[in-house]
Amino acid sequence: MKKWLLAFAAFSSICIIAQAYEGDSIIMMSTSQMGRIYKTSAASRVSVHDPSIVVDRQTAGETTYYIFGSHRACARSTDLKNWYGQSWTYGTVQNGKVTSTTNFAGVFKTNQTKEVTILKDGVETKVAFGNFDSETWRYTANNASLGGNQWAPDVIWNPTMQKWCMYMSLNGDNWRSVIALLTSDKITGPYVYQGPVVFSGFQWTDLPNQTYKQTDLELVLGTLTSLPSRYNLGGNWGRRWPNNIDPCTFFDEEGELWMAYGSWSGGIFMLKLDKETGLRDYTTTYAGTNNNSDGVTSDPYFGKKIAGGYYVSGEGPYIEHIGNYYYLFVTHGGLEASKGYEMHYYRSKRPDGPYSDASGTSAIFPSYMMNYGPSAGTTRGMKILGSHQWDTMRFAEMSQGHNSVLLDEDGRAYLIYHTRFNSGNEGFEDRVHQVFLNEKGWLVASPFEFNGLKGVNSTYTQGDIDTTEICTQDEIAGTYQVMAHPYKVDFANNAYSKPQDVLLKKNGLVSGGYVGTWRRKAGTSFITLKVRPKGATSASITEYYGVILPQIYSGTNAPSVCFTAISAEGVSLWGSNMDGNYAVDYNYTNIVKEHMPVTALQIIKTDVDLSFSGVTYGANVSWTSDHPDLFSDKGELMVPYVATGDTTVVVSLTCTIQKDNYAYAQKRQVRIRTNKTELPTKADVNQDGTVDTQDVLCVYQFIQDGEVPGVKEGACDVNNDGFVDTQDVLTIYEKMKE
Repeated sequence: MKKWLLAFAAFSSICIIAQAYEGDSIIMMSTSQMGRIYKTSAASRVSVHDPSIVVDRQTAGETTYYIFGSHRACARSTDLKNWYGQSWTYGTVQNGKVTSTTNFAGVFKTNQTKEVTILKDGVETKVAFGNFDSETWRYTANNASLGGNQWAPDVIWNPTMQKWCMYMSLNGDNWRSVIALLTSDKITGPYVYQGPVVFSGFQWTDLPNQTYKQTDLELVLGTLTSLPSRYNLGGNWGRRWPNNIDPCTFFDEEGELWMAYGSWSGGIFMLKLDKETGLRDYTTTYAGTNNNSDGVTSDPYFGKKIAGGYYVSGEGPYIEHIGNYYYLFVTHGGLEASKGYEMHYYRSKRPDGPYSDASGTSAIFPSYMMNYGPSAGTTRGMKILGSHQWDTMRFAEMSQGHNSVLLDEDGRAYLIYHTRFNSGNEGFEDRVHQVFLNEKGWLVASPFEFNGLKGVNSTYTQGDIDTTEICTQDEIAGTYQVMAHPYKVDFANNAYSKPQDVLLKKNGLVSGGYVGTWRRKAGTSFITLKVRPKGATSASITEYYGVILPQIYSGTNAPSVCFTAISAEGVSLWGSNMDGNYAVDYNYTNIVKEHMPVTALQIIKTDVDLSFSGVTYGANVSWTSDHPDLFSDKGELMVPYVATGDTTVVVSLTCTIQKDNYAYAQKRQVRIRTNKTELPTKADVNQDGTVDTQDVLCVYQFIQDGEVPGVKEGACDVNNDGFVDTQDVLTIYEKMKE
């Protein structure tokens, strides 16, 4: 009898009735594990608007990553996870000596480049560059602040010049802006003004003698007696020509230097630069096409159009060569939290285009159309991610954009952008996500932030994706939180994507919030999902191509198998399957333990809501009652409560938190007060009005006395669940009746 008592004691401490995922055995977690597995983590954050990333490998010491942004903001990192504020300085030149300064007044008035090579009568000829006062060129009648109009600089190391080159936007109203070049021996400065790269807004003459003659237009077109009519458009400039801000400079695969630039207005244009000076290559010519219409695609001065036009939304261009293509990112919408900022991308075999999306649609617009928000008339461009909120995020990310992209020398690629939040203000921070190519050659962004170069699960490269099954079929199968990043989001009404539970089964089926199929390409980590939202028609099945690999859930230490995929229509789909033991620990420690709906030995007087709000990470919580005829698994009181009832029955409730094949059970006893006549008598062997331990002892004695045919001595656990409990009494009692 001693063995049985030990078994019964074990039952009193823990019990679970749960099904393992897909037939796997349940891994029961111990009480000592709770609160010790799942941990939160934090990264050091910065706020750099319009971040452009560059790597410093020229300075002795540890490789350092920098992001430069608008309003002279800058930050540095050595792991791409933790960022710290960084200052940089301007340089002024007097008597050939550079003086470092933080005072930018007058910095852009006198350029240091004195000679350039141009085409003169078709012959490359060195000429005096002259002086270009870029500070004065800006239109300042409505916005005089130079400090507030130094926008979106791009910094690059030029090995020919052996200089750090900063391409700075000096924004002016009415499109009268200029992109200027500054150079430095050190990445943190001092940066000295070398000259303008490209001007815009020739038609305004608000200042004395302020005409196109103060620009480099004649170095490109030759001597002019008047401004060409195609530029003399007044307030219609923005339908045809660019506002010259937001530069992105890059070396192509042949080592040639290019600059993409422009914002809304006439679109995004491209110029070839001179590696020797860092300025415009004046020997490269561009045809004038449709120059007297708003559909211009090439211009002798502004270069080649590669995106946008007709004042269609689009700014912050950024180009990076990854794999076999050049990828052009453009941000659409307004930068405020409620204005729809979102990143779309296109690709091309050539650095100067043509760029198009997966449907073959050009990045250049043929006419004006709304291209963001719920009223968008087009969904061109691949939307790499959008506004969203994972469960670890206090606020949803809103209005992400003006990104840069880095392909590092180790083969990993990263997306860097700034984001606002639905926090009620316009505060912003920077984020870094790793990006991969799917098997169709389109970029997908990892669902969670990059965990740092020295972090867990931060070692995967594109080569790993192409050639390795990083996760096994068993590791992939499980309960995912899944969210899509659709077009036409109603940002004005604070809309954003939220996760829903979806089950990826080992047999390749998908169920839950999405239904369909999935497969992993053998020998790789490429994944294809053919799914539709639950309840949608079969005609809405969409094919998503992506990658699947482990990540760390942002803000935690929790491993998660993640997929990120994109459709031919440009919609991204993310999924995260957090390891079950981390999910169980989180939900018990933060949800169940803190919000248990019944207290120990509470007298139950009415139905009780046993559900929990906030259960997350794909876990579920269920209840079992050892007296479902008195108090059900759903929290229903099955017998009438009486305030002075002559019988009190203790009911054992087991709360089980489960994620796939991990589970933890918490026991809670409550009391039911009712009349004897209301109690079930089926298993009340000793006729005392309750079904309790004494009944088990009595039945055990019956077994010993041989009064229950077919049941051997010591076999009271007749339902083989590991415990001798009320269910055994019921089962044995039925045998006795027979």
